Amino acid sequence: MQSENIQTPETQEPLPHIQADDATGRQSGGNSSPSDDLLHSDSTAEKNYETWALPEELKEQEENFTSFKKLAQELELPLEKAEKLMQWQLKQTQNSRQIADAAREQILQAWKSQTQEMLGPAYGREIARALAAVDRFGGEELRLLLQATGLADHPVIVKTFQQIGKQISEDVSVGGSVQKTQDKTFAEALYGNAQ
Repeated sequence: MQSENIQTPETQEPLPHIQADDATGRQSGGNSSPSDDLLHSDSTAEKNYETWALPEELKEQEENFTSFKKLAQELELPLEKAEKLMQWQLKQTQNSRQIADAAREQILQAWKSQTQEMLGPAYGREIARALAAVDRFGGEELRLLLQATGLADHPVIVKTFQQIGKQISEDVSVGGSVQKTQDKTFAEALYGNAQ
């Protein structure tokens, strides 16, 4: 096949004819660049990908890493570019996690405030009643569940256990007492200050 020059109307400069190399499918002609060689240096890329390992602190992401590594190899990305993409994704994941954590903390604080407002000045006494109900009917397993989910400060949960506690406190014999917990949230009373 003979190379011919094509002129563009804007420049009237000839463009080199570009032809695919039959063996590799790569283009040959005047537009080859070092990056083309990097993109298509299969043996070097495979060797580099073989030694590319996931950092120790991310071992729980091994399956995702393996999948990404395979895709990057299929796309013939140079290892340096694949690593940059992975670092970008890790940063995005961390940012998303921080945003989600901040949103969760905001929700938990709102629940705590709503509960304190709902119970008003009798807050300490009513929390003690709620704790009595949790201890009597749910025990340690319920405490762990409420702590893990953050529901220990949810107004509906607190009110429910406060009402149950009120019912069982009426069943306490004369002279019996309910533990008094003042100025603590339901969660703090359940778990102490270490939350």
